[in-house]
Amino acid sequence: MYFPGKSKNKFQTGVKWLVWSAILTLVGTGSWLLYVKNFNKPTEPVVLPTISVDSDNVETTINESGVLELGNQKILKSPGDVAIEKVLIKLGDRVKSGQQLVIFRNPGGQKNLTDSDFQIRKQELIVLRSRQKVVEAQNKLAVAEKELREPAIQKQLEIQEQQLNLARSADRVVDAKQKQASAVKELQDVEVLAAKGFISTNELEQQQEKVRETRSNVKEAELAITSETLKLQRLNFELKRQAEEQQKFMDAQSELREASSTLKTESEELRRLQIERENLQKEVQQNIVTAPFSGKVLDLKIQDGDGVKSGDALLMLGDPTQEIVKLELVSLDATKAKVNQRVRIKVLGPNTQEFTGRVTKLYPLAVGSDSGGSFSSSGSAKVPATIKLDKPSGTLIPGSQVSVEIIVQQRQKVIAVNIEAIQRSEPEPFVWVRDNQGLVQKRKVTLGLEGPTKVEIKSGLKLGEKIILPTPEIELQPGMQVTKIPAVLNHEPLQVSFEVGKKKDALIIEYPDFFIS
Repeated sequence: MYFPGKSKNKFQTGVKWLVWSAILTLVGTGSWLLYVKNFNKPTEPVVLPTISVDSDNVETTINESGVLELGNQKILKSPGDVAIEKVLIKLGDRVKSGQQLVIFRNPGGQKNLTDSDFQIRKQELIVLRSRQKVVEAQNKLAVAEKELREPAIQKQLEIQEQQLNLARSADRVVDAKQKQASAVKELQDVEVLAAKGFISTNELEQQQEKVRETRSNVKEAELAITSETLKLQRLNFELKRQAEEQQKFMDAQSELREASSTLKTESEELRRLQIERENLQKEVQQNIVTAPFSGKVLDLKIQDGDGVKSGDALLMLGDPTQEIVKLELVSLDATKAKVNQRVRIKVLGPNTQEFTGRVTKLYPLAVGSDSGGSFSSSGSAKVPATIKLDKPSGTLIPGSQVSVEIIVQQRQKVIAVNIEAIQRSEPEPFVWVRDNQGLVQKRKVTLGLEGPTKVEIKSGLKLGEKIILPTPEIELQPGMQVTKIPAVLNHEPLQVSFEVGKKKDALIIEYPDFFIS
C-alpha cells in the first residue's frame, strides 16, 4: 500500500494511521452491508491514492560533494633552507598584496641594499648635473650659431675689395699732389710775371684759385684714404671677430659632444648600479615572504626562530572575496556538466542555508585516485571541477565538506506529476485519471524532461485534474465509478470509487493535500 504525504511529522503519521483504520472499518462495514444486500455479487475493495496535476519545476541534477576553498587559496613555501627571523602576521589576519609576511635571517643583505640605495641616489645627482651641462652646452651652441651670421670667406672678399679701393684712393692722392705741385709752380711763375707787370691781376687770381682747388683735391683724396683705411681696419676687425665667433661655435660643439659623452657614461653607471640593486633586491626578497594578493591567513605553521627546509609549508593564504568549491565528478556525470551551469551549494546536514554558484572550470582529463594525471587501474578516475559561488557567504568555513547540485536541465512552471504516476506497460506512456463523470479513464501523455521525482507532461493533462496511483493489488480498468464520502481529517472530502458487479471492486481514496507528497 502506498501512502504519499507532504508532512513527515510523527504526529501526523499517527493521525493518518488512525484515519486509515477508521476508513477501513467504514469500508469493511459498507462492504459487509453491500454483501448482505447483494450476496450474489462479491466485492474486494482496495484503497488507492490520487494526486492533483499541478504546475512545478522539473530538473535533472548532478549530486556530489566537494570541499570549500577561498579564491586563490594557496600554500606559501620556503625558498630554501633558512631560519625564521620574524613572523609579521597572525592566524586569521587580513593582509594586502605585497605586504611582508615573514622575514628570514640574513643580516648583511639589508645593509648592502641600503648602501646600494645611497650609491644610486648619489649617481642620480651626478647624472642630473650632467644633463644640466648638456642643456647648457646646447644653449651655448645655439647662441654661437646665431652670432655666426656670415661665412669668413665673404668677409675676406670684402677686405680684398676694400684694399683695392684704398689703393685707388692712394693713387688719387698722388695725382692730386702732383696737380697741386704743378699749380703752385705755375702760380710762382705768374706771380713773377705779375710783379713785372707782364700779366694782369685777374690771371694771377685765377692761378691762385687753381692752387686752392688742387690743395682741396689733395685734402679730399687724403680724407678718402683715411676713410678707406678705417673701413679696411673695420673689415679686418670683423674678420678677426668672426674667426673668434667661429672658434666659439667650434668650442661650443666640442663642449656639447663632451657633455653628451659624460652624460652617457654617467647614465650607464647609474644603470649598472640599478641592476646591481635589483640583484641585491632579489637576494633580499628571497629572505622576505610577501603576500602575492590581498587575502586572509588561513593557516600558519611557523614562529620566530624556527628553522625550515626548502619547500616546507610556511602559511596558507586565501582571498575571502571569492569562495569556490572543488570536487571530482565520475566520468558519466562529467559528460553532462558544462561550464557556467547553475549550482546549488549547502553544508552537509539538515536545515542548512543554500547558496548559488556556477561551474567555472572542468578539467579536460580524468584523473585517477592514485596519480596526478592518469587513469587508475581500478577505473575510478574522476574529472576535477571548480564551482564559484555567486556571492561569498561569509559563513562557510574553508576546508569544510559541502553538498553540490549541478543543474543540468530545468523546466520551470510546467505541468508536472510524480514519476510513479506514469504507467509504461504499453508502447506509449499513460496515466489513470478521474473524468468529469467520476469515472476512471486511461489517458495517454507526452513526456518531457524527467527528473528524479517529477516528470514534465507536454500534452495529455491539464492543471487540476486528478491522477489515480495504482498498486499491484488492483488492476484498474476504464469506467470504474468514483463516489464521495466525507473525511474526518481537516474537514476535507475523500474521493472514493466503489463499483459493484466487476471481478474486482475498487475503493479509491484521494487524500487531502495535507497528506500528498
